[in-house]
Amino acid sequence: MGHLISVEELPRYAPGELMLDSSAIGKADFRLRVFRYAPSDIWVPPSENFLVVVYRGGTTSMNRRVTGAWKQDHVGRGVTTLLTRAEASNWRWNSDVEVTHFYIAPSLMAKTASDAFDRDAETIELHDLLRIDDPVLTWISDRMVQEISDGGPGGRLCYDALALQASVHILRSYASVQFKLPCSQGRFRPAHARLIEDYIEQNIGRNITLEELASICNSTPVQFARKFHAHYGMRPHTYVLNRKVERACEHLRKDRLALKEIALLCGFSDQSHLNRIFRRKLNVTPAEFRKACMG
Repeated sequence: MGHLISVEELPRYAPGELMLDSSAIGKADFRLRVFRYAPSDIWVPPSENFLVVVYRGGTTSMNRRVTGAWKQDHVGRGVTTLLTRAEASNWRWNSDVEVTHFYIAPSLMAKTASDAFDRDAETIELHDLLRIDDPVLTWISDRMVQEISDGGPGGRLCYDALALQASVHILRSYASVQFKLPCSQGRFRPAHARLIEDYIEQNIGRNITLEELASICNSTPVQFARKFHAHYGMRPHTYVLNRKVERACEHLRKDRLALKEIALLCGFSDQSHLNRIFRRKLNVTPAEFRKACMG
């Protein structure tokens, strides 16, 4: 990949009157600038950042080419244009316009995608959209401009919150995200561990397969089993059996259900299966455990 231009280099290729810049208040990985442009015909080299253009004033016919044929549409206030990173582009328009630029760093988009989807992003690309009518992005743009202009207390916090909201909205609506394959090494993320544990608790009364559990984390059974052992210190089958026995103990302590009923409620095939596993785990039978609890 050749040279990717920075935010500071963009005006060399798209010269306009700079009206506002977020550098004094906002985070560097989500930069905002407001420009006023005269009619232009420009070529812009590939950029290191994702570019979102929110039109603030003026209307014009906009022609743009990223790859393939030119696209043409009318743009004005309330319209947004998206350009993914690392793509050269041609732009041509014939009337004055005022726009807000969002420059979003790939590191921020990757982190936001990871937090939003609880999976590590491999690649992110914005859709090639010349015109979208998105009141959410228009509202965020106006609020950000107001925060920068007013400079009131808490402005940085408000700006950063709006930047996060915009990033999540763009990822949900206008991005293609390819995720990394789950790593078979190390521990589960807390969110994945909660999903696994909740699934086991909700399905304790039946046979839970390794394939089912692996699908929760979008991994293969072999990858899942390795990661499970690293996280819990035991095989998935052992963990599930332990939970079945613990659930049986809860029933034995608090109610007078027949042992065969407890066996079925806790996912054992029959009372004999319950007795065998219970003795192996606790060195007593379920009846002996119940008698000791009632003691």
